[in-house]
Amino acid sequence: MLDSLKHSNTRHTGFLSIELALVLIISAIIAFAVVQQQARSAKSSVAKIQADQLNQVGDALNSYTDLYRRGISAPGDLQVDLNNDGITDVTIPETPVTGNEGSKLTPTIQNLIDVGLLPASFVNRPAASNGQFITRLSILPAGCSMAADNCRIEGYITLNQPVTIGGQDGTAGEFDNDIAGDMLGFMGGNGFVTLQANTPATSAGGNFTVALDIDGNGTSDANTPAGVPGVRVGALASRYDVRNPIMDVDFCRGNQTLNWIENGKTCSTTIFSDTPVGYRFAISDNEGTGGSGSSSNATGSAFVKCIFDPGSNPPAKLSILDSCCQSGPSGCNINLN
Repeated sequence: MLDSLKHSNTRHTGFLSIELALVLIISAIIAFAVVQQQARSAKSSVAKIQADQLNQVGDALNSYTDLYRRGISAPGDLQVDLNNDGITDVTIPETPVTGNEGSKLTPTIQNLIDVGLLPASFVNRPAASNGQFITRLSILPAGCSMAADNCRIEGYITLNQPVTIGGQDGTAGEFDNDIAGDMLGFMGGNGFVTLQANTPATSAGGNFTVALDIDGNGTSDANTPAGVPGVRVGALASRYDVRNPIMDVDFCRGNQTLNWIENGKTCSTTIFSDTPVGYRFAISDNEGTGGSGSSSNATGSAFVKCIFDPGSNPPAKLSILDSCCQSGPSGCNINLN
């Protein structure tokens, strides 16, 4: 009887050990799956941050190509007048001072900060790469001229090293596939990535490719790393509420004087920069002239937009959306000299 009980306890102990082992194995599998899911979620978050960074610089570069298209296309340094007072505030050289970065066709992050298109707090430190942001622009089409005013600016923002937050060796052609794949989804229709070394970058939909010039010597590189992301910019990139300044050149010309009537006085200010169609801005004139019976200066303010007008040459014109006229916006006569 006693021997029978001993054998029974042994069998129970054996079953308990097996069950406990199975529970531990299942728990370990579940814990591993949870950790893997958390790691994947963390990668997706980093990819979103990296895509947002690229899109932010891409938006700044699009504004740069729109606002300074004529200066970029013309020979010589780009001289930027930030205050619209006829005084140059920022000069971006035609040829880089050192190396291949920092020209008007390869503006640096600091250049974009200096002209007010990126916040001063923006740091040239990608979230998913050990590299830096670099910009590349080209004047197209070949043979365009300032006289015909038919030049456009095309280009891209990219990184000079691949995404490698998973400990991959970029020099060996390795990159983080998860990050690169997620980024393509987050960057939108103008996003791209090099999926293989020494090949052009491709968009998520495969509808365009980009031959990268990472070393900045003005020609496409024969040897490029895999896993390099970027965003296409320029006239051919799809953008909201800004017409593409190609051939018909849809912008309101700069270097023109804008006149309007404010409270019986003539207000006048000079618009120095080209304004792409769709852009809006506020202007003011603190020294109005022409009112009868008053020696005080008029302060005239107007909210202006460059709108598409096929009857104009170029096919765009400035329009006052609102002003401080006592008689309302309809009483503000606008003309250009």
